[in-house]
Amino acid sequence: MRWTIRIRVFYQAFFLVALLWLLARLASGDARDLPFSAFHHGDPLSAIGVTLGSGTLPGALVWAAVLIALTLLVGRAFCGWVCPLGTLQQLSSWLFSPRTRRESLQVNRYRRWYAIKYYVLAGLLVGALAGTLQTGLLDPLSLTARGLASGLWPVLPGGRPAPGGWLAALLLLAILVASRWIPRVFCRGFCPLGALLGVFGRFAVFRIHRTGDACTSCKLCAFACQGADEPLGSHRVGECMVCLNCLPGCPEEAMTYRALPPLPVSPDRPDLSRRYLFGTVLGSLAVAPLLRATGGGREAARPRLLRPPGSLGEAEFLQRCVKCSLCQQACPTSAIHSAIGQAGVEGFWTPVVVPRRGWCEFACTRCGEVCPTGAIGRLTPARKTGYDGRPPVSIGTAFVDRGRCLPWAMGTPCIVCEEMCPTDPKAIWFENADEAGRDGAARKLQRPRVDAAKCVGCGICENKCPVGEEAAIRVTSVGETRDPLNRLLAGGLQQ
Repeated sequence: MRWTIRIRVFYQAFFLVALLWLLARLASGDARDLPFSAFHHGDPLSAIGVTLGSGTLPGALVWAAVLIALTLLVGRAFCGWVCPLGTLQQLSSWLFSPRTRRESLQVNRYRRWYAIKYYVLAGLLVGALAGTLQTGLLDPLSLTARGLASGLWPVLPGGRPAPGGWLAALLLLAILVASRWIPRVFCRGFCPLGALLGVFGRFAVFRIHRTGDACTSCKLCAFACQGADEPLGSHRVGECMVCLNCLPGCPEEAMTYRALPPLPVSPDRPDLSRRYLFGTVLGSLAVAPLLRATGGGREAARPRLLRPPGSLGEAEFLQRCVKCSLCQQACPTSAIHSAIGQAGVEGFWTPVVVPRRGWCEFACTRCGEVCPTGAIGRLTPARKTGYDGRPPVSIGTAFVDRGRCLPWAMGTPCIVCEEMCPTDPKAIWFENADEAGRDGAARKLQRPRVDAAKCVGCGICENKCPVGEEAAIRVTSVGETRDPLNRLLAGGLQQ
């Protein structure tokens, strides 16, 4: 039966390479219509979280039902055969663990604290139902993509730095390092997606079964188990990752994987305390409004909170965003980064545009194309630019800081912002002025001003401004299309 292990390893390698390849193609600006969001579209945790948070299920997430159906058929095979984070943990454990067989057997034993993942799942889903979606913080698919996009790609040749990316990378690295001591420790004790699949996996048609008459209690199956299922004792179907290591590991061939085997003596259920579970639910209900209140709340506009073009209104955006960082990876100019403090605690790791790091390319719509939940809506280039006859999509408005602008404050010629402005006609125009220098000689200057009715807040003027440190022209969220209340007091104002 060792062929089952070879097949599983092949599948694990295939899906891990597929994720890395898709992220690499995304970062390189591959224009092909590749399934960049495929992993997240099949994520039941994202689907249920978004549905509870927003009251709607985005069409692409219906693929999650397929994974739930497969789990009901074969158990938590996704964890053992597909999940890239599980594969990385297994690889880390295999490379760096110096344990002997006896030590490995002790490490593989089930521990009651492995039930933490069910409390985490309950807290995240109750929080989503209360209006704050935080499943992406610990969802293994979002966590892996975010850690790689923010931590790995920036250090590769040609990579671009990501402010705060070290936090996402550190979390991913800590999980992999911890696997040195306990194999797949995140899967066993903390993964909310694994807990969710474990709930459905309890009812799986195909399960591991031990034939008691043939078993000699040699414990080789427990040594080989990746999920603390302990098939030697009372089979914990919800913990089994269907790695099938126990089948070839049994010298008496007492272990089988078949349809509808006899149930364990005691019904399989999560090892949970009702008191702790009730406390988790109450805690989530109490924390949710506190998270929404941080940073001024959802309804208060924040000047430096620039969301990607096509983003939903802030309240609905936070009910859909799963913090996967795919939009960050897709942005060709590195304008999108994970929020650290701009969006408050509730919006931690959600995407924001940082013009000083990059600008929103005028006709680019990549971020909306790869968003798996619809938090960033799909736009066509014609719709975004306004070439379809309607007003263009705006993420904010640029304002000139006359105290820092070279022509305004220093009497020094500079036309960079106007040259860079992509709109037609340009949102930045010049006011011609004659000014006497310190020596009394007359100088002709072109002082930039902004036509707010034309500005779309792309940020290229701020990005290219030659004034170091803080640019002399900066984009704020006022005038953004997604929030009709966050606008200038009068349309068509110029500065």
